Amino acid sequence: MEKMIQALFNSEVEAFKGLQALQELHRTKDVSVGETYVLTRDGDGKVNIRSAKNESEGTAVIGGGLIGGLVGLLAGPLGFIVGLAGGMIAGSAGETLKAEGVSDYLDQVSANIPNGKSVLIAHVWENWETPVDTVLLPLSTDLKRFSLEEKVFVPAKTELDKLNADIKMAEISVASASAPEKQDWVITLADLNAKREVLENKLKIHTDHQEQQYQIWVDEHPSADETHDAERRRYLENRINEQKARLDQLKKNR
Repeated sequence: MEKMIQALFNSEVEAFKGLQALQELHRTKDVSVGETYVLTRDGDGKVNIRSAKNESEGTAVIGGGLIGGLVGLLAGPLGFIVGLAGGMIAGSAGETLKAEGVSDYLDQVSANIPNGKSVLIAHVWENWETPVDTVLLPLSTDLKRFSLEEKVFVPAKTELDKLNADIKMAEISVASASAPEKQDWVITLADLNAKREVLENKLKIHTDHQEQQYQIWVDEHPSADETHDAERRRYLENRINEQKARLDQLKKNR
């Protein structure tokens, strides 16, 4: 299953140890790892973000498209906001989908990091949680997972369906309204069409990123026949087949 992992650490050193452990799980094909970032708040409250390449991506409030790929798209109509303390999604799906910032997800995570602490953000595909739990729980003080399908894609598609229904109703109202009311409905319709265009563009960009990531994961997988352990072979076959099926579905839906 495709997920975002969020782990809190007592220091940046511990967070990078966690990152290296995840990268090793990817190397051994226990999980598939995509984008990874380490966010650190120093003693003065300044936040720094580093990618897996250990290059600084920006400081303080994130904005202006500094973060790329999937993580950069977890905002606005595709956004979900995660609180470090409670581990709950903040707000309803509808409220989350109305966010308009470029990097709402990382902005909110950054705002909730205690001074002197670090957070590891990772886009992964895992079929079971034991490998990641085994390497991160001894290092992390708080480990959470979120299904992208449940928390991002389904709400976004639900919002698009609602916009389509509202647009249809507004079109009927424009056609049937009397002169005093028609202009209000024309304005409403234009606003709804603009919102739909933004959401559709986000979905398209997001699909492009997903397709690229799935293709990379599929291409990186060795043949399941290369492993002699029967249980590991079944595990790897299942993950490869699920990722290929998801990739085929994305291409079909274009």
